[in-house]
Amino acid sequence: MPFDIAVGLSLAKNALDLVKAVREAHKQKKLTSEEMRDYLDTLQDKLVDVKTALSDADEEMRNLKRQLEEATRKADFGASFTSKHGVYWRDGFPYCPICWDNSRQTTRLSGPHPHILTDAGKYVWTCSIDKGHFPLPSKAVK
Repeated sequence: MPFDIAVGLSLAKNALDLVKAVREAHKQKKLTSEEMRDYLDTLQDKLVDVKTALSDADEEMRNLKRQLEEATRKADFGASFTSKHGVYWRDGFPYCPICWDNSRQTTRLSGPHPHILTDAGKYVWTCSIDKGHFPLPSKAVK
């Protein structure tokens, strides 16, 4: 069950309130040994809950940071794409438009495949992910 920081803080406040109440009762000698043990057991359970809540929140924060870094990396990579001949280009290499448009996956096309020549005299490049075929003029690639 995922917790968040607000839950962890609320649990910590409850634990601190319990400590305050136990201290006050102890000062007034209103607690038996058994009652003191019960309060300490309750306090320990609350502190375990606090630790769990904050650990879960930390893990979620780390995952979100990783997702943000990955999204930023992809956006930065895709920002330098140019579109020509039906594919995306970066640094003189063709990238699959299907992979990029559908899932923001940067998949460099493989080729040219000289044994696959179209009627228009274009060489075919392929995507290893979606198996798409892209006929490109031989002059298009550096």
